[in-house]
Amino acid sequence: MAKQDYIPKPDPELVAWHDNFNTQVAALAATFGLVAADTAAVAATNTDLHAKFNASQAAKATAQAKNTEKSAAFAAGVTSTRALANRIKANPAFTAALGQQLGVIGPEDTTDLTQAKPTLKSLAVNPGSVTIGFNKSVSSGVRLLSKRGAETAFTFLAIDTASPYIDTRANLVAGSPESRQYQAQYLNGDDPIGNLSDALNVVVPG
Repeated sequence: MAKQDYIPKPDPELVAWHDNFNTQVAALAATFGLVAADTAAVAATNTDLHAKFNASQAAKATAQAKNTEKSAAFAAGVTSTRALANRIKANPAFTAALGQQLGVIGPEDTTDLTQAKPTLKSLAVNPGSVTIGFNKSVSSGVRLLSKRGAETAFTFLAIDTASPYIDTRANLVAGSPESRQYQAQYLNGDDPIGNLSDALNVVVPG
């Protein structure tokens, strides 16, 4: 049976693996006839891996913090701006022309849900959990259907009014991978409308 690659893919695991490799190469250098340049090169690589990994983690944390600050500022800015715009639009002096000048009149919504279909995206697949993203458009939400394993027909799974939906069903056979398919249809209030989405295919690990 073929073996998997011995070098792990996730960054933290790769760094931990290389720590052990670095230690063992130094300890076993004489056994394999390695010279000082060999062990020094491995040690230098190990130092560089740690430095770059730590810098990447720090940058990611900083980016996440800045993105949180940005999101809060944008949310507060939109709320205060919308409140002032509503006051202006309620003023007797307000006209459509002035609204266009201020940019506070939205474009006409030409979405025809009777001809539309949602788009599904797999955001995360883990044992016992599938996270499905969907575009809500101007609908009330989506009606989700699913089939899995040997099932031959889609059946009702859930109604969701905000993306994402998280399917937390256990696999039909515990410990075994499971193929699943998902479809969705928009809702107008409580009623399905439009076309079924293309099927989203995922394999849930055992």
